[in-house]
Amino acid sequence: PTPGGGFGAYVGDQFGERTLRWDRSGNRIILRSPSFTITADTGLSVYRAVEASNYPPIIAVFNVESWGPDSTAVIDVTRLFTTAIPEIAAIRGSIDSQRSFIERAIAFPDNVEVEATQTGTPTPAPGGSGGGGAGSAAPREAQSVLAHWSLVRLPEQPMMPRRFDERVGYFSIRQVDFGTPEHRSAVRRYITRYRLECSDRREGDLCYPKKPIVYYVDPATPAKWVPYVVAGVEKWQEAFEEAGFSNAIVAKMAPTAAEDPDFSAEDARYSVIRWLPSTTENATGPHINDPRTGEILEADIQMYHNVMNLTRNWYFVQAAPLDRRSGKLPLPDDLMGELVEYVVAHEVGHT
Repeated sequence: PTPGGGFGAYVGDQFGERTLRWDRSGNRIILRSPSFTITADTGLSVYRAVEASNYPPIIAVFNVESWGPDSTAVIDVTRLFTTAIPEIAAIRGSIDSQRSFIERAIAFPDNVEVEATQTGTPTPAPGGSGGGGAGSAAPREAQSVLAHWSLVRLPEQPMMPRRFDERVGYFSIRQVDFGTPEHRSAVRRYITRYRLECSDRREGDLCYPKKPIVYYVDPATPAKWVPYVVAGVEKWQEAFEEAGFSNAIVAKMAPTAAEDPDFSAEDARYSVIRWLPSTTENATGPHINDPRTGEILEADIQMYHNVMNLTRNWYFVQAAPLDRRSGKLPLPDDLMGELVEYVVAHEVGHT
C-alpha cells in the first residue's frame, strides 16, 4: 500500500496474502478462501472428515451479470476492492465506497493485477483513547491508501513436494497429515522451491532444465551496477551444478518496449530485480509459492537505492584495516559493485 498518512504502513508493504477459490452456484459466483493446513491422502476414508473440517469461509458472493463465450460467467468485482471486506481490504476499519475506486486493472495469462484507492477510517488501537474516559477521544480522520492486489493462478498440475530437512535452510510450508499409519496426525513440512526438471539436453553429468530460473534486471537499474546484479544472480549456478543442473539460473535484461511491447514486470511469469528510488537501507527477496506443494511461482527482489549506504558502512567498519580500497569514501565503483553483487546474491538466496 501507499498510505496518505500515518496508519503504520509504508510504500511497498504487504498487507495480506491468502488462497482464493471461485465457485459457481447457479447464477451466483462464490469467492472462498480454502486452507491447506490439514490434509490426507484422497484415497483414504479419513479424507472425507478432513474435507468436512476444511469448509472454506466465504469472502464474497457475486451475481452473474452476463454470460460470455463458452458459458463463461461475467461478474462485477468492483466492491471487492472498494468496500470493507476484511479479508481483502488494505485499511483495517471502515471504508467509504463513495471515496474508493479502482484505478486500473490488467490481465496476464497467469495473473490479474488490480490497483485501487481505498478511503476509510482505521480501527483505533486498543487503549488508544487516552485517559479522558469514554467518548473523550477525538474523531479519527479518514485516510486514503493506493493499494495493489495480485491474483495469481495456481498450477493446474501441482508439483511433487519435497520434504523439509531442518539441517538445510529452506523456507517451508506446514501441513498436518491425518492419513498416516502412525495412529496420530503428523506435521509435514515441505520446502519452497522452483520446479526444476531435466530436459533431454545434457552436458556431461549435468542436465539443462526444461525451464530455467530467470531473473530479469529492471532497466531502471543504474547502468554501472547492472553487471554486478547479473553476477549476483548467476553466482548461484555453481550450487545448482552440485544438484545436477547446468545453467539452471540466469539473469537477463528486461526487454525494452520496442523489443517486447507485451513484457511487464507485473506479469507473474517473470521474476524481476527492481531498483527502487527509496532511502530505505535494505533489500528484500519475497516469493509467491503454491500453498499445496511449496512450488515457487514467481519472485521479485526489491533493491532499495540506499542499500548501498548500508553495505558501505558495514564494509568500512569491518574491512577497512584489511582492504585499502575501503579506506577512503566514497568507495570505488569496483568495490561498491562487489557489495551490490553480494546483496543480490543474498536476496536471490531468499527467493
